[in-house]
Amino acid sequence: MAFKWNSNSYCLMTLTLMVTLGIMLQLTPTEACSCYPEHAQTAYCEADYVIVAQILRKSKVKSNGNNVYKINIKKEYKMNPRAQKLLKQGKLITPASDSMCGLQLEINQLYAIAAQDIHVGLCSFVRKYHEMTIVEKRGLAGIYRKGCPCKIKPCFSSNCNVTLGSCNWTPWESCESMYGSCIPARGTLLDGSPAKCHWRRSPMYQKCKNGTLE
Repeated sequence: MAFKWNSNSYCLMTLTLMVTLGIMLQLTPTEACSCYPEHAQTAYCEADYVIVAQILRKSKVKSNGNNVYKINIKKEYKMNPRAQKLLKQGKLITPASDSMCGLQLEINQLYAIAAQDIHVGLCSFVRKYHEMTIVEKRGLAGIYRKGCPCKIKPCFSSNCNVTLGSCNWTPWESCESMYGSCIPARGTLLDGSPAKCHWRRSPMYQKCKNGTLE
C-alpha cells in the first residue's frame, strides 16, 4: 500500500524536527555527552593501566583538535606492556571541546586515572585524587583486584534481578558507590567464575549503611 503524502504529514514531520532540534540546542555540553554509569571497581578491572598522576602542563598548540597534557606518574597500580609503551612519553590526550566529551584538567592537580588508552574524555575514569574516599583509594591500589571476577551491574529500580556472579549497583546510592567493593562469595560455576558475589562488608561500608559515618 503506497504512502499518501499530504500537507498534514509534512506539518507533523516539520514539527517533530523542530522539537528535536530545540531539545538538542538546550543541552549543555555535558548533557550532550552521555556516559553510562561505571563503578570504580569496574573501571579498575577493565583498565589497561591504573595510575595517580600530576598534571604538569597543557600544550599551547592543539593537536588535531585535541589538548595534550604532560603528566608525572606518582603511583602505578596496574600497567600492562601496551599501556607502558603508550605512557612512556607521559602524555594524556583529550578533545579540546567540551561538546566532544573533552576534559579540562587542572595544572598541578593529582588525578586517579583508570583507562585503556592515553586518549581520555568525560566518560573515562579520571577523578581528582583528593576527592576520593579512602575505600576508593585502597580499591585502586589493589583491593578491587579480588572482585574482578564479579560483574557490577547498574540497577535503576528497586526490583532488579540478581544474576550469577554479579552485584546490583544503584549509581546514586553512596554506600556502594563510594565505600563498596563487589567480591565473590563461596561457590563457583563449572568455568571457575563465581556463582555469587556480594558487597564487601568493610567497616566503612557498614558505617555508611548504618548512617554513622562522620
